[in-house]
Amino acid sequence: MKTHNNPIKMALLLGLAAWTMSSCQDWLTIYPQTQVVEENFWEDKKDLEGVRYAAYQQMCNTLNSLAMWGDLRSDSYQLNGADQTDNGIPELYQEIRDGRIERDSANAYFDWSGIYRTINYCNKVLQHGPEVLERDKQFTASEWLQMKAEVVGLRALNYFYLLRAFKDIPYSTKVVNNDTEVSFFGATNQLVVLDSLIADVESVKGQARNRFSSIQDTKSIITNPALYALLSDMYLWRASLHQGRGITSDEVVINNIPSQAGTTVSHTVEGDYQKAIDYADLALETLVTQNQRNGRAFEDAESETIDFGLTNCNLYKNSFDNFANGNTPDLAAFVEIFGGSSEECIFELPFSQSEKREHNLNGGSNNPGGPWGYSNYTHLTVNDGAISQIYSSAPAGDRYRDSRMWFSAWNLIVGAPQALSGLFCFKWSNGSYALSVPSSNTCDEIRILPSASTQSNWIIYRLSDVMLQKAEALTALGRGAEAMRYVNAIHRRWYCNDKNGANPIAQPIEDVTQAEGAKFAVANDVKCLGNAPNPGKADEKLNYEIAVLNERQLEFLGEGKRWFDLVRFAERHANDESDASKDPREWTEDKPINSGLNGVRFMVNELMYGFNNEKRKAMITRFKNRYGLYNLIYYKEIQAAHGLLEQNPVWNKSLYD
Repeated sequence: MKTHNNPIKMALLLGLAAWTMSSCQDWLTIYPQTQVVEENFWEDKKDLEGVRYAAYQQMCNTLNSLAMWGDLRSDSYQLNGADQTDNGIPELYQEIRDGRIERDSANAYFDWSGIYRTINYCNKVLQHGPEVLERDKQFTASEWLQMKAEVVGLRALNYFYLLRAFKDIPYSTKVVNNDTEVSFFGATNQLVVLDSLIADVESVKGQARNRFSSIQDTKSIITNPALYALLSDMYLWRASLHQGRGITSDEVVINNIPSQAGTTVSHTVEGDYQKAIDYADLALETLVTQNQRNGRAFEDAESETIDFGLTNCNLYKNSFDNFANGNTPDLAAFVEIFGGSSEECIFELPFSQSEKREHNLNGGSNNPGGPWGYSNYTHLTVNDGAISQIYSSAPAGDRYRDSRMWFSAWNLIVGAPQALSGLFCFKWSNGSYALSVPSSNTCDEIRILPSASTQSNWIIYRLSDVMLQKAEALTALGRGAEAMRYVNAIHRRWYCNDKNGANPIAQPIEDVTQAEGAKFAVANDVKCLGNAPNPGKADEKLNYEIAVLNERQLEFLGEGKRWFDLVRFAERHANDESDASKDPREWTEDKPINSGLNGVRFMVNELMYGFNNEKRKAMITRFKNRYGLYNLIYYKEIQAAHGLLEQNPVWNKSLYD
């Protein structure tokens, strides 16, 4: 055996696994890893479904990487000074956050082989599906089209994670079964990969199932609402990447879809933002239909959004009625969203005690690697500076009226050990909590008892995510007032009013209806406290954009999204004529792309609230250009790639040469 095996190769060589199923949660028979079995395996629909489900389980196995890549380097977190572990993990996290990798153990956090295993399972299903359709007469063409759409979406989602985390990545749709089938290949440009992913998902949109027989399967398997949410997200990213490079329009030649080979597709930045909006609307519309047909039409919940002229945005409502008179707040939205298979969920990765499958995001004595949660082994706490800055312009105490902070960034915890000072996120608790309400009946003195779980489902897309994707695209098109309706509706449902008066956040406009032509002029009294456009800034469009991203930070703390949001913002604002420096890899005579450093500066100074000026200057110096926004490549990949894979230039030190 060679000293250095290519981790991608090893991932793609993972033996074919199939499971005999009575439900999507059964993982039973594992077939031998031989070519003979491979050739005789693809006989009927059950064989195809087995590998399809294996792809989902494998994605569950990569959760810790996906979550950390999307959050660890952001301003939302800081090291837990009271961490009682002695395994050096806090220091290792700090190296990663600072952009200075000094040991191999830190490199391992960027091992992407698990994601390529998921992708290879998807490639297997897509390659062998047509032959199974020929052999199994009980397997219909419509069933195959639905499965194909689902798996194309799952593959695209995993590649989308990679290109957001690493920028340029190895890209292939070819199945690899053994050593002789391995081809070494270098990285494909991020924009080219994204074009291919969008074309792939566009070719199957609307062909997946809208729902399954069980609500659990409906929420944990790719459906049409998930495809539309993914398309909205990818179009938002492509528009941002192109805007920051000054590429207002582009043409893409499709080669990876046989039925469309050679087809040229033209797109523009504004057109992509509009498609992000359109697909967000489709995701919201089909989600409503999905829930209705599953018999879950929000009969037991109130919509928070009708007052704002919004359609298909049925948010669960929390209850803070008569809190000042002694009624205990009811966080129904928290229970429903994080309790699993919620109506607001679009796609989630399932975990359960019965399957003995856990994630380690909440830390704990049995899961010391978990960065988030509430335990003696929690390595990160929420950065108080980031949250305080968002609420810096709000009336005193309003931060504590945002009930999201009670389970996302709260230091008033019932029975907390003295050593655990700081703000802890225990969002992943299967929707379980207990409140201790003070005699004063004021929001800022409520205490909460968390119930951390390692079996809580991990949500990839949910209702408020898509609403805010749409809102961000609206701000990019200069429609910030319309975008604030989505921000305000989300913000208002979490607001704990301890004054027994009218809720001062996001009061409805009297002339707003759900009819076509509803006005989208934001009145002066329709402002989110702490999130309204800052009157001190001259750029109103930027004010609205920052308001949306502030809301995303509050809404998705601990959900693996903040760093990706920051990168997208930096890329969008990278195109500044005053930046004459060249991109170290993308610059060409016909498309002179700048380095992206201006976007990095803008991101650090405008959005990374939790850092002081000295820290901001150090970050900008360390990033150097847009490549600093992306992860290093695991050095073993570099060593094993026969010179075809280059290290991210910002991270390229002698260790990786």
